[in-house]
Amino acid sequence: MLDVHSYGVLHDLSVFVSIATALALIGYWMLRRIRPEVSWNHEGSVLSRPYGAPDLLLLAGIGLFFILSMQPQTPGQTAGGDAVNDSSLIFGMVFHLVVCAGLLLYLFQIRGLNPAELFGLQNVHWRSLAVTLGVFAIIILISVNVVSAVSVTWLQNFWPDMDPQETVKAFQKSDGIGFKLLVIFLAVVIAPLAEETLFRGFVYGVLKRYTDAPFAALSSSLMFAIIHMHVGSLLPLWVLAVLFCLAYEITGCLLVTMLLHAIFNAVSIIAMLFGD
Repeated sequence: MLDVHSYGVLHDLSVFVSIATALALIGYWMLRRIRPEVSWNHEGSVLSRPYGAPDLLLLAGIGLFFILSMQPQTPGQTAGGDAVNDSSLIFGMVFHLVVCAGLLLYLFQIRGLNPAELFGLQNVHWRSLAVTLGVFAIIILISVNVVSAVSVTWLQNFWPDMDPQETVKAFQKSDGIGFKLLVIFLAVVIAPLAEETLFRGFVYGVLKRYTDAPFAALSSSLMFAIIHMHVGSLLPLWVLAVLFCLAYEITGCLLVTMLLHAIFNAVSIIAMLFGD
């Protein structure tokens, strides 16, 4: 459960992003009506043209479900009442995989789209992929850490809770090898696979189809940051996701962002294990 302060910020921000995205969709629709000769959504390497109105409705449904499912702490509940343990981690893994599998089945069975083609996974050029990974990994690690330091310095002047995410705190405090291995597997394998499929593959692609790449990157990245449910991480995660979108557009291959996501999480875990 979220504390009341975090709930207020994240809930209001979720509503704001939803309204802003809806208004943007209307605005871009009007622009296309006025200037139909402009290919607003065809720049870049990410394939967005196959998406359609059903996908936009599904995206709206996912967003509405997320907003309605957000709940604050009850008055008698203590902070950290929802302890992170082995069971909750396994549940999180299953949930991530179910969402990912459900989305892929929807695209393939209902929409008749080939996810491998849609996400640029059929023609992977390993040499260029390795170069892109190296360059973006350095850019991401430097950028996100700088933004995180600035964000923490700014927030600590007025924000009541600067603790890390519950999973991070549990990982730092735990002495159990099994628990730590579960966290590592979730962070380095499951989360990159599921979150990149949902946010870069689907959310970014659908929004790009009906707006353009810059707006889709900014909006989908903010959604990605909000869904992690931690105010202190909002700005760093937003920057991280924008850089993922940029890497996806340059290569047109979702595997790049999955690997970058895994590298970032792995480096973060190494820092927790061996850093201060």
